Amino acid sequence: MEPGDQEYQRLFQIYREECDEHIQKLNDGLLALERAPQQAPIDEILRSAHSLKGASRMMGFKNLEMLAHYLETLLTQLNRGEKEATPAMMEAMYRDIDAVTQALGALVEGAEPPSIDALIDELRVAAGEKTPDAPAQAATTAESKERVPAGEARAPASRDGGGAALSSIRVQTDRLDNLMNQAGELLVAKIEALDNLRQIEDTLDSLEEWRRRLARETHSPSFGRIERVGDDLSRALQRLSDNTRRLELLVDGIHEGVRDLRLLPVSTILEPFFRMVRDLSRELGKEVELVLEGTSTRLDKKILEELREPLIHLVRNSLDHGIEPPEERERKGKPACGKLVISARQEGTKILVVVRDDGKGLDRRAIADAAGRKGIVSAEEIQRWPEDEVLDLIFHPGFSTAAGVTEISGRGIGLDAVLERLENLKGSIATESKPGEGVTFTLSLPLTLSTTHALLFQCGGDVFCLPTDALEKTLLLAPDDIVRVEGKAVVVIDGTPLAFAWLSDILNLPKEEKKAAIPALLLQGGKGRVVFGVEALLGEEEIVVKALGKFFSHVPLLSGGTILGKGEIALILSPNELLRSVSHQVKAAAPVSVRSIAPRPAAKKRVLVVEDTLTTRTMEKNILEAAGYDVTTAVDGEDGLIKLYEKKFDIVVSDVQMPRLDGFALTERIKKDQRFKDLPVILVTALQTEADKRRGIEAGADAYLTKAVFDQKRFLEIVQRFA
Repeated sequence: MEPGDQEYQRLFQIYREECDEHIQKLNDGLLALERAPQQAPIDEILRSAHSLKGASRMMGFKNLEMLAHYLETLLTQLNRGEKEATPAMMEAMYRDIDAVTQALGALVEGAEPPSIDALIDELRVAAGEKTPDAPAQAATTAESKERVPAGEARAPASRDGGGAALSSIRVQTDRLDNLMNQAGELLVAKIEALDNLRQIEDTLDSLEEWRRRLARETHSPSFGRIERVGDDLSRALQRLSDNTRRLELLVDGIHEGVRDLRLLPVSTILEPFFRMVRDLSRELGKEVELVLEGTSTRLDKKILEELREPLIHLVRNSLDHGIEPPEERERKGKPACGKLVISARQEGTKILVVVRDDGKGLDRRAIADAAGRKGIVSAEEIQRWPEDEVLDLIFHPGFSTAAGVTEISGRGIGLDAVLERLENLKGSIATESKPGEGVTFTLSLPLTLSTTHALLFQCGGDVFCLPTDALEKTLLLAPDDIVRVEGKAVVVIDGTPLAFAWLSDILNLPKEEKKAAIPALLLQGGKGRVVFGVEALLGEEEIVVKALGKFFSHVPLLSGGTILGKGEIALILSPNELLRSVSHQVKAAAPVSVRSIAPRPAAKKRVLVVEDTLTTRTMEKNILEAAGYDVTTAVDGEDGLIKLYEKKFDIVVSDVQMPRLDGFALTERIKKDQRFKDLPVILVTALQTEADKRRGIEAGADAYLTKAVFDQKRFLEIVQRFA
């Protein structure tokens, strides 16, 4: 079996994964041994060293086998009480593990493993061996005892001596990624199927309307045949609807299951930090305790892989700049040992990872002075900046307050890379500092990058998407709501002046002149809050995020693309990039003479929503108000009639199953009243049989919408059609 063989590559991948597990167990075990020698799980550490030696021998990696052999020797001596866990002994074992890690890394990269001769001599001394050849002879003897005769297969030994069923299997990550991509394509197909179903329902609704007209206008014998064809189509639609709903449930289940397979606990990347903190704190002459909280919180594998480096940067900066030396801490009345806490928790669809230390905190004056020296901002201007904006300067490229350069920090690289990496992950970072008490970095990340809930809107004639996580709310502005302050467009929201920009200007797209209400998006993020004007709001959808490929990966303002239900492609905008772009785009935009336009406030269409369920009533009200309607709600049919007598409405949206007066009866009473006979009524209900639909149409309903396939976009289209 040669290194280039496919079988060798497969075995090496298994060996590499096994080594990673053993290295982590060895590091954790030695840390426990160092803290509490009497309570350390030395038997488990010894088993890991022995397994590592055996696996390395099987693969023919002599250097790794030799390193594992001496580690096993030292651990055996400790276990038998022949040696004590002195600092020199612990350091020798740590160096052994580091050498194993380096040798494994060289094998992965196809490079020559570094020499271990000097380290082997140190390990021999630590083991107290009399002759340099003894270990080699012992290893050779052991190897000869276990050598399998040529031509015979080596059977893997059972670790527990039994034939228990496997509780888990190893799966290569590229296969899992491919499975996730296929599940994403299924999700796209599901969205298209639901959209097709809605189109068929609309067509049949139109057919039903024509059937009613024909029934009034003609008495042809062929009309009965048309009715039978319509009934057959309705039954076929019902079967298609049922099948599509089952398909939707299955696809959603498959997608959730595959996505769940990709979720790994945060401990996957955090556990090695114990060793890193130990080594760096000793190198800096400090005492630091690392505390991990919420390590069972799970994140997408890709996000975890990308998150490791930013966390390392933050931890190194806390150790170097934040936590003080023991003597200084004691003078301040603090414990000599500093504390560094990394915690993780889930909030909705976001994962928050918090890095907190109890050091001296960030020095605002030092940050301001460094920013002035580098010409980032003038000393006068920065005095007017709020605290959070001053602290954000530490993420500026090349920024550092360190007096000198060390191997750990002070080079001005690191924190800007943290921000860049987080924004690539669709995340953000917030900083909070208390002088003398410490600093807290809060990293906000999506649970997964494969799908997201997004708002669809129109801009420059094209459809775009924006993740709803960054959206505070949607607005409907009058032209004279936009004013100019010092040459900048501003709108006042809830008493707070916020920057305003036309999204078409930001994207360099043609702008539709808005002389009536202006749909707008209020975005919030680490860069503040900004209002963006758009052409139209189209609703919310769960979308599958697709990468744009290498040719478009560096196009500003874009974070991906998606395929909508009708097969059209929509681009996904990056909230962070949009917020960052406003500072210069708004200044560069041509002045908008919003004040020169005579105020012509458009009369809002009035909608009466009749719904007994609070959740549905609130959701429909929010959807309609976001689309620019003036909405009044009623809790049942009787309440709806009272509201109709009190105020004039342009359309009624009603549930069917309600106390006191149901939707069918409400519709009949509306249509029989001469004052309301032309008032459009839309029924939105969970009743979806053909008999129920027919009863609703016969009662006089202008449209019948089932909640099983309720969709914001379709709902608004129907309301707009009749309003």
